[in-house]
Amino acid sequence: MREAIFNPSDVILKGIIESNLNHIKAFTCGNGSMDNFLQCEAYIACLEREASTTLVYYKEELVAYFTLQRAELKIQLDENVQQSRDGLSLARLAVDENFQGHGIGTYIIERIKEIAYMVNERFIQTDAVYEKWEWYQARGFEYVIEDEINPTNTDGLVYMLMDLYNEALIDKFFDE
Repeated sequence: MREAIFNPSDVILKGIIESNLNHIKAFTCGNGSMDNFLQCEAYIACLEREASTTLVYYKEELVAYFTLQRAELKIQLDENVQQSRDGLSLARLAVDENFQGHGIGTYIIERIKEIAYMVNERFIQTDAVYEKWEWYQARGFEYVIEDEINPTNTDGLVYMLMDLYNEALIDKFFDE
């Protein structure tokens, strides 16, 4: 994983509100669908309480955004047992194309993990675009359905899950 080449102390996270809508018009991450969501759908989704989009500013410039939702997650406990649990869904994460490759996405994943810990969520789920599933895997997500990582994946998405349960910390707590 690449080290951040930006100063995290210069990053500000802001919820999407009416006064910062003018900043999102120039945002482009190289994926038209992600740009369109931010520019046309994110604010109304927030108003309707369907999803929460957070804008990421670096030195007062909009450089990324991410959208979180509460979701029912399908979790495979073992070969024969699947369980449904509430969790946190990373619905979207996009970094402006001028800032990609600088560690901002990794920084965002770490902030999302902090949010999950604060609201006591064990699982974070995302549907990664096929081209990015390995990036998510390098940051702690695991693919759930092996067929989805096959290059012939026609859906284009890979269902991925991060489990924040840390058995080593639990064991350490009880051993002390």
